[in-house]
Amino acid sequence: MPCATILTAVFNCEDYIALAVGSALAQTEGDIEILVVDDGSTDRTPEILARYDDPRLRVLRCDRGGQPRALNIGLAACASAYVAILDADDVALPDRVRLQADFLDANGEIMLVGSGVRPLIDANGDPIRRVLLPTDAEGIMSDLRRFITPMFHSSIMFRKSAVVALGGYDDTLRCHIDTDLYARLIGACQRVSIANIEAELSLKRLHPGQSFGPESGVRTSPEGLRSAETARRRIAEAFAAPWAQA
Repeated sequence: MPCATILTAVFNCEDYIALAVGSALAQTEGDIEILVVDDGSTDRTPEILARYDDPRLRVLRCDRGGQPRALNIGLAACASAYVAILDADDVALPDRVRLQADFLDANGEIMLVGSGVRPLIDANGDPIRRVLLPTDAEGIMSDLRRFITPMFHSSIMFRKSAVVALGGYDDTLRCHIDTDLYARLIGACQRVSIANIEAELSLKRLHPGQSFGPESGVRTSPEGLRSAETARRRIAEAFAAPWAQA
C-alpha cells in the first residue's frame, strides 16, 4: 500500500494538467500513488495524460458528471489510507505528502489536514499574494460558522476511511463541496477533527478559465445558491450539537 494517494479530478484543463501531475510526481515522498480521474474531457487533456510512463500514475476516464462525482470515483479506487486532493490547475509543493502523512500519523484524532498558508499564483505561475488560514480549532470553527472556508481544497489530505464513511463528496452540489465535506466530517466526529498545519503545501492558481471562479457565475446560479444553502444547513447542524456549545 502506498503512503498516500494524490487524487485529481480534471475536466478540460490542457493548459495546466501537466504542471499539476508533474508536481505530484516530484514529491519528496516517493512511496505514493497518483490517480487522475478524467471527467469526460474534450480538449487535449487525455492526450497529455497518455504521454506519462510512470508506474505511480493511474488515469481513469469517466463520462462527464461533475467534480464531486469524479472525486468519488477516484476515492473508491484509491489504494492508500491517506488521500491528498490536488485540483488540476494547482501545484503541489515538494514536501506536501511527507509533511501531511507525518502529521496524520502523529495525530490520530485528526481526520483531515490542510495548509495554513494559501499562496496564490496567476495563470503564468507568478505569485500574487499569500493568504493565512487558521491553524487553531477556535479559528477553524469561527470561520466555518461564518461560512468562510478555513482551508483550501487543493491542500487537504484526509483519512480515506473517514470520508468514505460519510458517503464521500455530495455529488448533488454544484459548488461548496469542500466546505460541505468539512462540516459533515466535524458533525460525524462530534469534535473539531480537521486542522491546518503552518506550512505551504500547494499553490492555488487564479485564472479566467476556472470552473468555479467569479467569472463562471456558478456560485450565483440557481444550482449554486441551492448548494450554498445545503452547505450552510450542514454547518448549522454540525455546530448545533452540545459538544460545540462548550
